[in-house]
Amino acid sequence: MERLAEWRRVAWAYPTAADALLAALLFAVSLLPVNPPGGPPRDPLTAGAVLLAFVGCAALAVRRRYPLPVLGLTLAAVVLALLTHQVRGPFVITVAIAAYTVATRTDRRTAFLATAASALLLGAAATLTLDVPWLDPAVVVLLLWFGVAVAVGDAVRSRRAYVAVLEDRACRAEQTREEETHAPTEPAPSLNRLDALMEGFSTGQPVRWTVAGQPRPLPSAVDVAAYRIIQESLTNAHKHAPGAAVAVRLRYDPEGVTIEVRDEGAPAAARGVGAGPGLVGMRERAETVGGVFSAGPRPGGGWLVRAELPAPEEEAE
Repeated sequence: MERLAEWRRVAWAYPTAADALLAALLFAVSLLPVNPPGGPPRDPLTAGAVLLAFVGCAALAVRRRYPLPVLGLTLAAVVLALLTHQVRGPFVITVAIAAYTVATRTDRRTAFLATAASALLLGAAATLTLDVPWLDPAVVVLLLWFGVAVAVGDAVRSRRAYVAVLEDRACRAEQTREEETHAPTEPAPSLNRLDALMEGFSTGQPVRWTVAGQPRPLPSAVDVAAYRIIQESLTNAHKHAPGAAVAVRLRYDPEGVTIEVRDEGAPAAARGVGAGPGLVGMRERAETVGGVFSAGPRPGGGWLVRAELPAPEEEAE
């Protein structure tokens, strides 16, 4: 159990690497000579089959950033493989994983339309390949796995939205209490307080920060998440790279806000930095508001934290 928990922490800290590893594993297993249950024996392994498996599996490496295109690509690869009797091993799982990702990272209406159309195409391909009706057990099981993946993804998305609402309410309640008291209290976390935050960390450690784009009000949950991610990144830099120069860049654009925190400290191995609670907490904050988070060593040394938090202009409060 401890080893499994450690793998989960690593996957949280390095999502792209984890997805790439998953894609490579599925690709390798998809080439194994295992016939699908209830289906006719497949043709021998061909270059076309290898290419389809490679395209469908490799797309999963970027599933979090491009969920809908990845679903379309994996679906096309699996449908072609089904129609040519070249589905090998767990290759069809790639579509379920892509559908799960769409359900977690898009709104419910978009996810329903995209996954429903995908299920129809997948089921039609299966019935043509196996020459069976839609209610054949093999087709039903295939679509059932697909549906379970979408249902789990929707549950995850709903939980994240619920947590975001709770955080937003807590932030608003904190601000309301602060307004009602006319007494000196700790200001609520906000990007409006970045100058004070930078000043506090610049003692004994050079901190430089820049803002690109036009600053604007953000939804409370996004504002708090952005501030906390910068605060935690500076705390980690102060702890693991004391005295090293730190650069903070905040960029506003019509779709949201992007955060980058770089330091010139020692390599990750020397710093002992891994998937610690700080990184996990920052990733959870980013993903709670629908954002993308990454952290890791820089090629030339030091550490880079990057977060992209969605906040379309028309939704800003």
